[in-house]
Amino acid sequence: MARLINLSAMATVLLLSACGSDSTIDESVDDVTEVPIADDESPTGACSNPVTELSSAFLDFVAAPNVTAVLSEDGCFVTLESDGKPDHTSSYWDAGNASGLYVEPEDSELFDRRRSPGDIEDYSNLFELTVPVEPELATVSSATPLGAIGIAISGTPIFNDSEGNGDVSAGVIDGFDRNGAHTGPQTYHYHLEPKAISFDDDKLVGIMSDGFLIFGRRCFSTVDYPTDLDESNGHVSHTLYTGSNPEDAEYHYHISNEQYLNAENYLIFPGNFQGTPNGVN
Repeated sequence: MARLINLSAMATVLLLSACGSDSTIDESVDDVTEVPIADDESPTGACSNPVTELSSAFLDFVAAPNVTAVLSEDGCFVTLESDGKPDHTSSYWDAGNASGLYVEPEDSELFDRRRSPGDIEDYSNLFELTVPVEPELATVSSATPLGAIGIAISGTPIFNDSEGNGDVSAGVIDGFDRNGAHTGPQTYHYHLEPKAISFDDDKLVGIMSDGFLIFGRRCFSTVDYPTDLDESNGHVSHTLYTGSNPEDAEYHYHISNEQYLNAENYLIFPGNFQGTPNGVN
């Protein structure tokens, strides 16, 4: 079972640094944020193990300035909300934007030729994902749809390996920023390993629509690339957020470690959901 933190109504919890920080709570830190219990509009329903505590993994989500995490009143669900705008640099920010997060592309000529239309700040979105606090594997896997299939800890949506007209191609990748992302049709989003979050490591990347967390290409328990992954790049093992006992191991996904299109490109999620997808609204 994942390590848990106490969450009561409007409880204050300490911000921990994103991307694989030590989840030890330091009571001397003054910088805090509130993680409230949801109101009556949150989903309800019977679950086998309702909780009053939320996995400490969600602290890495709420550490981003544009992400909130809310535990349902019945202790069965958690809802993540984000505006979709990343908290890291990108060539898809406008160079004159007040965020100060614009960065020059590595190959300006190629990027300008292949760039998707629109800047990050052009979009006004609210992405919402409600998942069980303890997701379960489904008896049958589910194909991922076009559009958002998960939310990264930066608040940016995760997409699969397809575009509206087919698989992500080399020409499309030429228009990606350094985080394997671009704009369109209505938001900035990741297709490939987002290097600002995780690069060849075991850090938390985000959460998928079925409620299972997704991590970088390496396994926390072995510090190496996992060799026991299923067809969705998932397996059961320890993570940054679980205890060390065998019964604490839990199912989660990894970014694919197979190079895509014979280059240093790694798809975030080219497989099916192994749990029951809930949809990113």
